[in-house]
Amino acid sequence: MVKVKLLSHLGRAVGVQETAVDADTVGRLLSTLSKQYGAPFDTHVRMCKVLVNGTNVAFLKDTRTKLADGDEVVLMPPMAGG
Repeated sequence: MVKVKLLSHLGRAVGVQETAVDADTVGRLLSTLSKQYGAPFDTHVRMCKVLVNGTNVAFLKDTRTKLADGDEVVLMPPMAGG
């Protein structure tokens, strides 16, 4: 299982801040979460950065990034503030 943290308004939109998913790639993880949480997830996740064990998947293999049991994925929406 992969631990998933849904930060900020993404977590509020779907009603959970953390969950666990059985997935072998980031793409499959996102697909599973989309099926589980539907439109609220889909609406908010588009702008999120995806981190696997602290590394942005943009620097890895994006949605093809492999996941292993015990990995941590963080879905981080853009933050605003001043």
